[in-house]
Amino acid sequence: MDTATQERTARVFEERTKANGDAAALSIGVTQRVIGPLTELSMVAAQENTRLAAELQIVALEALHDLYHRGYLQALDSMQRTLTSMGSTARLVTQAAERLQTAAIDAGRRVSETLESSVRESTRR
Repeated sequence: MDTATQERTARVFEERTKANGDAAALSIGVTQRVIGPLTELSMVAAQENTRLAAELQIVALEALHDLYHRGYLQALDSMQRTLTSMGSTARLVTQAAERLQTAAIDAGRRVSETLESSVRESTRR
């Protein structure tokens, strides 16, 4: 949403709130409905970050464990495993980003729907 649209929307809400006490209640309701999806998105992002960090630590520890126990003669084999682990890491990061993108798109859609319905409700009054 561009700045001009945001300013117009803010002006509409201000005028309605000053003119009618019901508009204040509507504004509070809209705010509560907008905060829900945004809070949910924040929680999903935190969960994904925690999950990704744990998965990356496991992959890194497994790679280090292999390198430590196999020694110099098996260094080539360990390097191949490390490269495979790096591929797994890239896949995990990509999956986490895709899940976050999906959550962000969903939250954005719900926020947009809430704001659009609220603007329609306020213009009907």
